[in-house]
Amino acid sequence: MPEAIRVLIADDEPLMRIPLSDSLRRAGYEVKAASTGDEAIAMLAAEPFDVAVIDLRMPGADGLSVLREMRRLGRDTDAVVITAYGTIDAAVEAMKLGARDFLTKPFETAALVGLIDRYAKVRAASRDDSRIERMTRQGICCGMVGVSRAMGLVFNFIDTVADTDATVLVRGETGTGKELVAEAIHARSPRRDRPLIKVNCAAIPGNLIESELFGHERGAFTGADRKKVGKFEAAQGGTLFLDEVDEMPIEAQAKVLRAIQEREIERLGSVETIRVDARIVAATKRDLHTTAAEGRFREDLFYRLNVLPLALPPLRERHGDVTVLAAHFLAAAAGRMHRPARAFSKEAAAALDRHDYPGNVRELKNVVERAVALCPGDTVETAHLGDEFLPPEQPLPPAAEPGTLADAVRDAEMQRIEEALKTAGGSRSRAAGILGISRKTLWEKLKKRPG
Repeated sequence: MPEAIRVLIADDEPLMRIPLSDSLRRAGYEVKAASTGDEAIAMLAAEPFDVAVIDLRMPGADGLSVLREMRRLGRDTDAVVITAYGTIDAAVEAMKLGARDFLTKPFETAALVGLIDRYAKVRAASRDDSRIERMTRQGICCGMVGVSRAMGLVFNFIDTVADTDATVLVRGETGTGKELVAEAIHARSPRRDRPLIKVNCAAIPGNLIESELFGHERGAFTGADRKKVGKFEAAQGGTLFLDEVDEMPIEAQAKVLRAIQEREIERLGSVETIRVDARIVAATKRDLHTTAAEGRFREDLFYRLNVLPLALPPLRERHGDVTVLAAHFLAAAAGRMHRPARAFSKEAAAALDRHDYPGNVRELKNVVERAVALCPGDTVETAHLGDEFLPPEQPLPPAAEPGTLADAVRDAEMQRIEEALKTAGGSRSRAAGILGISRKTLWEKLKKRPG
């Protein structure tokens, strides 16, 4: 271990505190121990710790009070709550306060050591700038392309967490590549030879999602004429990707929580319990913390999914990636379509680079594929990209004679539009935002320009 990870053990039971401290020291960690919550708070205030293992019930300040104080102090500490009185409500409250995991006594010491090993690995990788820079220079990871530092951090995250079994929650705008992240994590994991099962929760009717996830027995409901294996079972030994998990009906979320937490399911119409072993990767385009606070998603499920969170950057924040991605998509599309396009003109490349891409990487890919289909030669021009990439036309010179009031209003409006387009670097989407109108409205006004 290149740098010792500092661990605080806070537990009032000597038979738990002392053996845990000894085991962690043997594993190479620097350990300090507290026998009360007040003592733990004092130690956290006095010095930083990488990990805190906190008993929920202690004399004086309890474990939740320790977590609250740790948050108030702004400590960057991974917290594990341990208790002999485990409940879902206690786990949710602890994780709201920043706990990363929740272990119910008795537990195997190896399980705790494994958690701390995982935290240590993630911390070491996040501090390793040379590693991130190397991955950024390589520019590609399991089908994902990018040379920006933002994508270097994503590649680093994938490489760091792939060989763990921890649940991953990926958040990102539409088109940022959430499914590719799931594929990359699976491909680099020890589960790579087992199935990667994908479920789009938004595409399954609410009355069928439990059958899809957990399966059913013949006769379980009208139309169930045969036994069906659910997605959790199908992913046995592999990875289950729950895309658009925020669209899952809240009624089904309790069963998903139990399946993830207990690693067991029951098919509809059956009382047989089936053990399942599937790593969970979930994805959402929404802020699930806010969605849960609004009562539209179970808080306990959110905290169970949010073990290893990853926020994917939108394309507008991936500086330098548009050019690399466009070249990648151009080569792929030209080969697939048997078209002659091989490069972008200087003007086309500049137009691609200044676009804001509300649809992110998916939008860029579609734009390039359309351009390849329309381009008759070996160079893609701006005109092949689509109207939204064309440069704004030059404003007309003022009329020699004064016109009507309507003419004056139109000319003033057009002058304001031209100013907005200039400010936006030619991007009609950005100009529409500056003007407070829709892109369609702006397009209609530009079509009415004289001449």
